Amino acid sequence: MLLMKVVRHFSLFRCLTLVGLLFLNGCEPTPRSVLKIGTNLWVGYESLYLAENLGYFDNKPIKLIEMPSATEVSHAFRNRALDVAALTLDESLVLLQYESDLRVILVMDVSVGADVLLAKPTISSLAELKGKRIGVENSAVGAILLDGALQAANLNISDIKFQSIMVNEHESAYKKGLVDAVVTFEPHKSRLISQGAIILFNSAQIPGRIVDVLITRQSVIDQHTDTLKVIVAAHFKALEYLNQNTADATSRIAPRLAVQSNAVMNQFKGITLPGALENNNYLSVESHTLSTSIAELTSLMTDKQLLFKSIDSSHLINGSLLPKK
Repeated sequence: MLLMKVVRHFSLFRCLTLVGLLFLNGCEPTPRSVLKIGTNLWVGYESLYLAENLGYFDNKPIKLIEMPSATEVSHAFRNRALDVAALTLDESLVLLQYESDLRVILVMDVSVGADVLLAKPTISSLAELKGKRIGVENSAVGAILLDGALQAANLNISDIKFQSIMVNEHESAYKKGLVDAVVTFEPHKSRLISQGAIILFNSAQIPGRIVDVLITRQSVIDQHTDTLKVIVAAHFKALEYLNQNTADATSRIAPRLAVQSNAVMNQFKGITLPGALENNNYLSVESHTLSTSIAELTSLMTDKQLLFKSIDSSHLINGSLLPKK
């Protein structure tokens, strides 16, 4: 998918001959930019789709684009096919190597057990992973969770057979017996557990390392401040709707996650969804909440060679789009 500004260029002749359609379709004299937001399928990002479904974007030119994996979202953002992206904080730090004006504008969720290492039922302990095939998406978040699991097992990466597998292929790889274990998350987590997979390790054991954020560029903030504020506000409004009108909200979310409505809330187990007040704390320069996590992650990722060059994260956090306290 290539990033294109949605521009309606009508010639004077066409506008005159199609004058009867102008009132239906419009003949805009100036281009209207569509702000493109990329996500992969993850319950922590569903607030954006719920907001769209409920009409919370106030008819702003906003387009949500779901991609098969976070890896593809990252690539699309780097290639300017996206203006905004939902990614984990560590994936954002990887992007910062290429995008010096990258900005974190919202903390969407914090993983406290949602990301897991699942294994076949014949593997009952982390130590038994030695020599086994482990499927992991080729992303920083997968590497970080796997690193935590290997440290807990007192194993090295050389002790396992690492297999790079896109997240949308995790279920089929497990079913076909191509892997013995997999690092994954919802909705694949629940489906694999229903097939007998067991949890050997989860993100609750590495607190603060896996945080989902909404990112953009400073140049986009400068040009589309009002639209971005609508997106951020719509996110919080959707969370409030989910909390106050759970039955209706889950019925709207269920088809996207391919689960029954009564199973939707189970998908949210293992994550926290920070509200506006918590976000103001996360993105506050004074509180250092997110900046501390960024410093710790940068150190860890540098040590594990997940970053190939030094990064300057001093301007990464931008809380200017959050609702006023």
